[in-house]
Amino acid sequence: MADSKRKKFTDQGLERLQYDPAQAPSSGRMEIKDALCPGLILRVTPRGVKTFSVIYKVPGEGGVSPAGRLLAGKQHRITLGATPPLDLKSARERAREILLAASQGRDIRRERIAAHQQRHQNTFQRAFTRFIEQEIKPNVSSWRNVERALSLHVLPHWAERGMHEIRRSDIHEILDALVARNLPGAGSEVRKHLSRFFNWAVDRELMAENPVVGLKRNDLRNPEDAGRALTDLELKVVWNSACSLGYPFGALFRLLMLTGQRRNDWAHARHSELDLRKGWLEIPKSRYKSRRDHIVPLSPQALKLVAELPTNISPSGFVFSSREGQVPVSGFSRAKTALDNKAGALMKLEDSTQFIKNYRIHDFRVTCETRLATLGFNQDVRDAVLGHAKQGLQRTYNKYDYHDEKRLALAAYASHLAEITK
Repeated sequence: MADSKRKKFTDQGLERLQYDPAQAPSSGRMEIKDALCPGLILRVTPRGVKTFSVIYKVPGEGGVSPAGRLLAGKQHRITLGATPPLDLKSARERAREILLAASQGRDIRRERIAAHQQRHQNTFQRAFTRFIEQEIKPNVSSWRNVERALSLHVLPHWAERGMHEIRRSDIHEILDALVARNLPGAGSEVRKHLSRFFNWAVDRELMAENPVVGLKRNDLRNPEDAGRALTDLELKVVWNSACSLGYPFGALFRLLMLTGQRRNDWAHARHSELDLRKGWLEIPKSRYKSRRDHIVPLSPQALKLVAELPTNISPSGFVFSSREGQVPVSGFSRAKTALDNKAGALMKLEDSTQFIKNYRIHDFRVTCETRLATLGFNQDVRDAVLGHAKQGLQRTYNKYDYHDEKRLALAAYASHLAEITK
């Protein structure tokens, strides 16, 4: 850099400063050093454009002297910006940050280039792949559903979009399209999965904030919609209809009603997980939603059903199977249709003025919790029965498993069902 004048910068002085050809080197730009911040330079062009920059050297870039002293390398320059809008105070603060970093052996230019490259490499597709592999596959048994929903409805639109570029308006655009296609259920799933994805991304500093936070969509159903509890008459006709289905679905549906567990907790159960001597089903954490072992005490009614199941299957075989325990049971849609048809016909015989409203298999679980509440069992016990994960500090400090309370609750619920269904 050509010789430059040194001057104490002031806001008023910079505003009045005019280009002086006599002070400009052959490049045509006048340069003035700040007397209060060594390294801070003001460049003034013939057109009167004033720009701050900072020059510095990094110790160590020039090697090490025989005495072990770090030698500075070549001089570097970083342009801070034009004034206005950059004011003198901000320019000095930025210059001091760069000079301090240089004194510590850091070159801010390289750090900025690396950050810029990272932003452009930090695409939604790259982050999405990491999210599935690191967060979803190890923690969610139904991880394929998460991957499928986001791959189908989001990835085609955002694949090459930088994570820092995604806004709440982009999410609304995705959800609007799903609602327009009459797919509000898919919209709810996408919103739920995106919320988890962005929370994960924020925690890993891939972006500053979660754009789903504060997003309002009254046109989408609550993703936490738990369904409904069946009435006494509905329980009676559904239970008795399940009795006529035979193996595997007859017993499977009734065990779901008796225990309040998730469908696949029983559908994927193996004989090795059943302990009839202790009277429970032990679901290993490898296939349980909360990623922890979960014990389901079996009431006398449930034990009787289990004892009547086919026994010519290996201990490692599936309890409910149409292929001798080699694969878990499938065909729930057909089985549910058969159950509904039998229950509808039986309902007409019980009370011709009544009919069964639409219900899901998951509603057996809702019914179980609802009836346990009416039987006087508190929320902690009900959560333990259904395997709900503890929240907040309870997750950290409450290690009690409520085993005895769970057994008592499920026995009381089984007796309650027996009274209703007889």
